[in-house]
Amino acid sequence: MAADKNTPLTRNQVPLIERRKNQRVEVKLDIEVGLPSLDGSTPLKEKTVASNISPGDMYFETSLAAKIEPGDVVEVEIDLPVRWTGLFADRRLQVRGRVVRLGPPALEDPSRRGIAIIFLHAPIFHTALA
Repeated sequence: MAADKNTPLTRNQVPLIERRKNQRVEVKLDIEVGLPSLDGSTPLKEKTVASNISPGDMYFETSLAAKIEPGDVVEVEIDLPVRWTGLFADRRLQVRGRVVRLGPPALEDPSRRGIAIIFLHAPIFHTALA
């Protein structure tokens, strides 16, 4: 079956099949990624930026990737600055996600790698007024 003119192709001119369940939005959002501690010690955390997100998954780069493997669970807080009733509010979404893919090392900083996660539950809102 031939691909139509709108189907993306790989380098070998093979049609690229989209396997995502949700459409992603290309957006830069400040996030904090945390690796839960298995031994009760302080979890590792890092502030970084998500490069795209959907209702069920997201992708971001992190230097914590050396400590992450597919199947691991990470905790993510997503900062959503919004204007609400004349006051600025810092709305945060909290979500846990399972790592489904590790991307290649970042060109600018090879100690950082991309991480794709799927959400284990719907993101939960937390609001703090400024």
